[in-house]
Amino acid sequence: MFRLLIKLGLTISLILNATLFSVAQQSTSKVDEWVSLAVKYEKEGNPNNAAFYYNKVANEYWNKRELKLASEYFNKALENIRKVGNARGEYVVLNNLGFISTDLQEYDNALNSFNKALDIARTQGERVNICQTYLNISNIYIEKGSFADAIKILDKAQTIAQEVNNPKLLRNIYYNYNKSYEGLKNNEKSTEYFNLYAVLTKKIQVEEARLRELQAKAMVDSAGKVVEKVSKEKEQTVKILSETASELKEKEQELKKVEKLTKEQQMQIDLLNAEMKLRDAIIENQRLLQRIYIIIILFSLALLGVLYYAYIQKRRANRLLEEKNSEISRQRDALSRQADELRELNALKDKLFSIIAHDLRSPLFSLITMLNIAREGHFTAENFRQILDELSVNVNHTTALLENLLTWAKNQMHGTKVNPINFEVNELVESKIQLLHDAAETKEIKLINSIPHGTFVFADKDMTDIVIRNLISNAIKFCSSGDKINVWSFTGGSVVTICVEDTGLGMTEDIKNKLFGTQISSTPGTNNEKGTGLGLILCKEFVEMNGGEIWAESEPGKGSKFYFTLPVATVDA
Repeated sequence: MFRLLIKLGLTISLILNATLFSVAQQSTSKVDEWVSLAVKYEKEGNPNNAAFYYNKVANEYWNKRELKLASEYFNKALENIRKVGNARGEYVVLNNLGFISTDLQEYDNALNSFNKALDIARTQGERVNICQTYLNISNIYIEKGSFADAIKILDKAQTIAQEVNNPKLLRNIYYNYNKSYEGLKNNEKSTEYFNLYAVLTKKIQVEEARLRELQAKAMVDSAGKVVEKVSKEKEQTVKILSETASELKEKEQELKKVEKLTKEQQMQIDLLNAEMKLRDAIIENQRLLQRIYIIIILFSLALLGVLYYAYIQKRRANRLLEEKNSEISRQRDALSRQADELRELNALKDKLFSIIAHDLRSPLFSLITMLNIAREGHFTAENFRQILDELSVNVNHTTALLENLLTWAKNQMHGTKVNPINFEVNELVESKIQLLHDAAETKEIKLINSIPHGTFVFADKDMTDIVIRNLISNAIKFCSSGDKINVWSFTGGSVVTICVEDTGLGMTEDIKNKLFGTQISSTPGTNNEKGTGLGLILCKEFVEMNGGEIWAESEPGKGSKFYFTLPVATVDA
């Protein structure tokens, strides 16, 4: 049976491969046929049919994502369309060429195609097409980073969309406004248009739902008519049955009349009865034979049933065996994953012991040594002040490290319980900026709180406090004199996104990919400040425990942005 299944599987695989190969060959031969027809009609001076087949070939290559070939055949179709003066067809093909050039990132070619399409739409006075083409051009400017040009085009598109009362076009325009102002770092305008986009999207969805409801109601009404028709047919059937019953009663009365036959007729009936008894005996004999045949058939069926039951039991046993094997395989995979996690935790434990042995012990020993020397009077007052500054930095570093270590260890050993409440983010950020003000002022770094008042989240306040403190401390660590650190946020849907943005050193892609992993790593700051990398691991754990996400964006020399999300407050605070 197993070998038969293997052969069956191989046969099916060969059939599928042959089918896919056949479909690919058919597709290729179909395109070749269209190209031949287009060339033929072009030579015969029939540009209308030539344009039709060139367009089919171009769309086929577009669907296959062979964009260069699609662009080539759309241009051939365009040449023939212009010969017959089909302005509407020329408009469609120019837009297709613009979209393909956009996908190829050939933005100048795309702008050229869309501007030609815009001229045609203006000539025809098609205001919806004019608006849509403006929208297409704005997409190109956004892709090129020309956000101011995009906004100028969108202003024109918005005017037309409002005049023709087209909600879907207006929704797309608001979305492009949002992307443009976001590119210009105008968060207020970006948020304003994002909210307009969201409101209009919801309105369109409600209208579409209402339309579907009307369609469903029409279908119900149609079904009601069908039920009514069936009901009428039922009434007709009842009437026919009633008439049939009347006919049966008439025949019964006729039979009663037959019973009143003469004696001769009765004798004939008796003779017929005798013949019928003889025939009944013959029939009974045939029935007996039929019973014997039926018993044989039933016995054969019972035997087949037993064999089939045995086959079913065997197949069930095989299926159970396969399920057990699958379960064993899953358990083995789970054990393997647990072993990997234990190895990672063991490595993390070793790293933590190394941190405790070096990064905690070394500053404390330095502190003890400095104090002993100072007590013995070997320092001048000026040297003592310099030493105090250095000791202050070491103690601050050691305190932050110890706090992170204790928080992480508590979370790993006992599991930190999340206690979400509604609280205002602006106040929490302001308190952290005041706490870290001296560290920032020492490096001549400006701290800015741009969180809007009234921004409330539903999360564990202590965990959020640790996340914000670690992110701002990291930003200070990698900034130099004259840099700025800005904390800002925006609300979208059911979450508040908070960003700690700095103008510091930035990071390479390789460093960024290692930020939130299980491996502890650290990079010295601009003043050679030390770190462990444990703070970001804590940030990731606490953000995810509160139902949020955390990620970073950065480029070397262009600063860094650390984002994390938290749920919006459940009730008005």
